[in-house]
Amino acid sequence: MKSILIILLSISFFHQSFSQDKFPKREFRGAWVATVGNIDWPSDRNATPGKQISELVSIFDKLEDAGINAVLFQIRTECDALYESELEPWSYWLTSEQGKKPKPFFDPLEFAISEAHARGMELHAWFNPYRSVKTIGEYKNAFNHISETNPDWILSFNNYKMLDPGHPEVREFVLKIMTDVLTRYDVDGIHFDDYFYPYTPKVSNEDSLTFVKYNRGIKDLDDWRRDNINSLMANIYEVIKAVKPYVKFGISPFGIVENKFTDTKGFNSYSMIYCDPLNWIENKIVDYINPQLYWAMDHELAPYAKLLPWWDSIVGDVHLYIGLFSSRFLARNYSGRSSELGNQIRMNRNHSKVNGAVYFSAKSIYNNMNGFADSLKNNFYKYPALPPTMSWKDSIPPLPPKNLVMRLDSNGVFLTWDKPDIATDGDGARGFVIYSFDNSDEINLDDPSKIVHINPQATTKFKHFISPMNKKEFVYVVTSLDKHFNESKEYAVVSMEINE
Repeated sequence: MKSILIILLSISFFHQSFSQDKFPKREFRGAWVATVGNIDWPSDRNATPGKQISELVSIFDKLEDAGINAVLFQIRTECDALYESELEPWSYWLTSEQGKKPKPFFDPLEFAISEAHARGMELHAWFNPYRSVKTIGEYKNAFNHISETNPDWILSFNNYKMLDPGHPEVREFVLKIMTDVLTRYDVDGIHFDDYFYPYTPKVSNEDSLTFVKYNRGIKDLDDWRRDNINSLMANIYEVIKAVKPYVKFGISPFGIVENKFTDTKGFNSYSMIYCDPLNWIENKIVDYINPQLYWAMDHELAPYAKLLPWWDSIVGDVHLYIGLFSSRFLARNYSGRSSELGNQIRMNRNHSKVNGAVYFSAKSIYNNMNGFADSLKNNFYKYPALPPTMSWKDSIPPLPPKNLVMRLDSNGVFLTWDKPDIATDGDGARGFVIYSFDNSDEINLDDPSKIVHINPQATTKFKHFISPMNKKEFVYVVTSLDKHFNESKEYAVVSMEINE
């Protein structure tokens, strides 16, 4: 019979050591959850709120299981709302009737935030800034939809309508919409997609009168259109800094800016949709840029292998997350290499400025298309990762947890601790990271393979379901995380020795 001696060390504080690991400890692992067209959620806009809620829980469970740590959740598709808004009508894609609220009532954005945070994931509210009617006549617009109340703000193209970016009241309106969400919801990020001026047909003279009235002294029409976009993006960033400076702002532009930069032959977004990400990067009006590099490595017109290094070279201090078209490369009818997506993830990790990836769309993961979720869980995202930190938003780490205690029972190890004191910037702990080491190991907190769990929402206990009898000596380390996922420089440690 074994006699067990448990040695509990009083709480100790150590500084972390750093080394390079095969698997990154810091990586943005995102998924776009698209609501327009019911691409991802809800799959059935006629379903009851209960079924829609259950479906969203299942999606979030599967994303978490695959290692995703950030959800980009589409809340504004066509000047509508998948959240409670007094400014725009409820989305058709939620209730099958624009302007009709869910019954029984629930707020999808509020619920998504709660579900994401309960799993330790970030929730970025994804807006389409200008699109007002995706397909004219597809459904009836609500009486209070902007195309009905302010038709003079609208540009029309065949069967498509959008807000006029050159109209000053449009910029004020979009800013008001974003600010409303920012102030009322606990979002981690504000995210815009790539729908600025229309892809097709290209804008020609639809905004000529707007240019005459509101050119702001800019003589060149193309420069004016780009400035319409850039000035709104700058205004949004200023509002975020003033209202909730810890919230991240990111934009996901088309992957080709100008063909001259990378010797590509694809769509030129700088001159066609007036997308100017170099301006956003140079003027630091975004926290991250998320270019959609939706082509194969050796694509004839737009090779990923050329585009990625260029983005890596120009991004500066702004975070770079790559948009990957996982649904295309994993589709049954895709005729290219089965290894395409994996090769892109590997290439990303070999470029120092690439901080992660975002997958379009989430269904490639929650439907485990071609075994992709399994591949993430067992290979690429084998170990947990924290989102990258942004020193320009918050560089002050939280204080370490206190009074770490360990006890055994028949099922494993039970850890409890106390929350830390408030740090100098006023932050407490949003969560905790639990590591496990053998006594013979160096305590290296840069090794994600040693992370056994990331506790969300500042929960101060953890049960590690292992058999203690299979190990004779081991150490647990717990660190604190703040709302920006800064990790405490010091940590609490407790060790145990089992003697025969």
